[in-house]
Formats: sequence, C-alpha cells, structure tokens
Amino acid sequence: MARHYLLYGHGGSFNHGSEASVRCDIALLRKYFPDCRITLASHFPEQDCQFGLDADEIVGRNLSGRTNEEIYAAAIERITPETVCLSVGGDMYCYPNWQRYAAIHYAALERGARSILWSCSIEPSMLDGSMLRALDTHHLITVREGLTLRALRECGLTNAVQVADIAFSLSSNPTPCGAEGDYAVLNLSPLVIRRNPKILTAFQALVREILEHTSWNIALVPHVLAAADNDREALEPLYQSGGRMWMAPPELSAAELKYIISKAGLCVASRTHACVAAYSSCVPALAIGYSVKSAGIAADLGQEAFVLDAAALDAPTLLDAFNRLRQREREVRRTLEERIPAYAETVFNPEILDALR
Repeated sequence: MARHYLLYGHGGSFNHGSEASVRCDIALLRKYFPDCRITLASHFPEQDCQFGLDADEIVGRNLSGRTNEEIYAAAIERITPETVCLSVGGDMYCYPNWQRYAAIHYAALERGARSILWSCSIEPSMLDGSMLRALDTHHLITVREGLTLRALRECGLTNAVQVADIAFSLSSNPTPCGAEGDYAVLNLSPLVIRRNPKILTAFQALVREILEHTSWNIALVPHVLAAADNDREALEPLYQSGGRMWMAPPELSAAELKYIISKAGLCVASRTHACVAAYSSCVPALAIGYSVKSAGIAADLGQEAFVLDAAALDAPTLLDAFNRLRQREREVRRTLEERIPAYAETVFNPEILDALR
C-alpha cells in the first residue's frame, strides 16, 4: 500500500513562506516516495489551488467547530495507521495557540499514525511542561536552526535533529521585475509594525537614504498577502510613484518572488522566508527579527551581525545597519557563496528517511 502523508498546520498560500515550504515538502516526498498519496490540510484551500500546490487532496477546516478536534475534523478523519503526519507550519510552537495543532498530533498518536514536527522553530521561552509533553511524544522533530535545537536539548528532548529550512530548496522562477538595474529589496510586515510602530518611520527613512544617497532602485516585495496580515498594506506608505520604485504584483508565486530577490544587491526583510530567499540566492540580507527563527537561521549562516531586534528598532539603528551591510556587501556575498551550497543540502538528512517510511 502506498504511504499516505498528511501535511497540516498550513495557513494558506497567500503566505508565500508557507507556500514555498509546502511546495518543497511535496517535492521532497514525491522524490523519495513517488507512489505516495499526499493530503494537505489548509486554512485556505482555495489559495493553494490558485498557486497550484501539488497535493492529491486539499482539505479545509470547520470554522463553526467548538473544539480543536471539530475544527480540524477533516484532517483528523483522514489519519490511519498507515499515515505519516507532518506538522509543516514551521513556527506554530512559537505562539500561544500551539495547542490547536497539537490536537492533530495527539489524534495521530491515538490512531496509530506516525507524527513528525517538520522544519520548525520553537520559542524557548514557551517551553513549559505542557508543550514539552507534546514535543516529546513526536516520533521526530526536525528543527531548522541551532537555537531551537539547543533549547530542546537543554530541556532533555532527544528526538530532535537539525536541518536547513526546507524552503532553501525552492527553485526560483524567472519573472519580469519593474525595478531595473541595481536595486534593493525591501519587505515589511504589519506584524512588526504592530509590535513597534517606529519601524514604519525607520523604513521611510531607509527609502530616503537609498533614493537620495545611492543610485539603486527599490523593489518592494510583499511576502504575505493574508487578509489580516497583508504586507502590501505595510509597504504602501513607502511607495512613491516614479522610475526608481516598484512593488511586486500580488499574483506572483514564492518562486517568482525568490527570483526578484535573487537579482537584488541587498535585501531588508521582516519576513523570515524573504530572508531565506535572499540567503539561498547568496544575496546579503538584513533581517528584522521578532522571533527565534530569524535569529537562529542567521546565526547558523554567520549572519547574526545583520539581524535587528524588531522590538527596539528605530531609524538610526536601521540606517546604520543598512550602511554597514552595504560596505560589506561583497564580503557577505562571498561568505554566503561559500556556505550555502553545503548548508542547503541539509534541508533533508537521509538519516530521517526511516521516520518518513
């Protein structure tokens, strides 16, 4: 019987980081298990159909459900002892609502299925007894950066191995870019602005710095277009009509956005997967960090000097960091060119094949 995989924790492909991750997850499973059947549990199946995710079946949630089990009944009902459940949300255990996804994990255990927490980051400060019990009962945890791995080991967990974020394996897809010549990519999210309103002022100062003191153009790249968390809304105040600034249109896929980022001189981004697109293309990146995932990935690549704490960010700090990165652009690019080929190969460790079989 062909192996069945249930991918859950996916918030929909309007989050292009999630789209990139799930697209790479599916490609990896099809590579190693070509006869497998893949079910994707998604908050917004219509988004995944729009962007062409290659699952055999996409199921949604029941928003009228009163419990987590009722909300995710469509996913849980598809779990059998032959199912391998992959929690693919990446940072679900960084937020207080992690229990909603743990409900699917516990349902998998009850039904005799295998349960894997996949390519994840976990906020160390949230590792209380309840979360540790959930984590310890996963058959395997693959973590995408060293800070999470260290925190889990300090808590006594032995079921975790480190890999690179699965999105490092995403291939770019060429697409026209309206920012011609040399350009910088800017990405900004409402999430970080809500946490620190000074960030918008800082990015406005950065736009002026680039336009007034460099010859670069600017490509504004929204990486999440969710209704409640739309990067376009955060970037609109930065937009100035004219020949030196361009905003990527909303229909572009993660692979097309990666292509635009890959041709930039520098990338300044608050979305972790916009930074992943830059790092994996050997483009120097300045990460506006708000959780362990951005800090951990940057540290693993020797880029910790170019992660800024979103909570404390202001205009002078951002401009200073941007100019430092500009001055070291060639050095940083060479460092990435040396590290990325071997690092990207660790998106999948052959030792975990047994857990997927």
